Amino acid sequence: MTSNQRKKIDDFVITLPENERAIYRDIAGCAVELGYTPSNEKNTHGIFIALVFTKSKIGKRLIKIHPPGIYSNETEFKMQFYAATEYSDFIHEKLCQDVDAGRAPCERQCEKCVGKYICVYPDGRNGLRCAIHSLVKLSPLEEDHTNEIKKLMKIQDEFWIEQSRSK
Repeated sequence: MTSNQRKKIDDFVITLPENERAIYRDIAGCAVELGYTPSNEKNTHGIFIALVFTKSKIGKRLIKIHPPGIYSNETEFKMQFYAATEYSDFIHEKLCQDVDAGRAPCERQCEKCVGKYICVYPDGRNGLRCAIHSLVKLSPLEEDHTNEIKKLMKIQDEFWIEQSRSK
């Protein structure tokens, strides 16, 4: 990790509640190890709204973290993980909440389709969510979620790298 990356992450993490700092520092460190660069995302008025991690070599954004006070009173964590086929009940529940909220619905196979998230409800119905441009909200996170989040990040990164090689 470069000193510039460390400073950007440290400057962001200090704005989070103390009980979340280690969680997001660990996740951010993993993203940097995978080759993603942290950058500040600003709104149209130039006000900081999120720390995002992008890998320019493949043109992909893996995670996005909004500090409290931007969209809600809690830290908001979003990520791409559609390459993963297995994940915990916690992740599945968060995915279903995202599908239920109507974010990026996927109604059919489009020509730009790179993948989709599938939420299987207790009654057997499937909810679909487009994966092409959207990140899934997984917050609030607790410390026991970090290992799974990092595993999902690695799976998604490996998928994108393989995909970029086959082009």
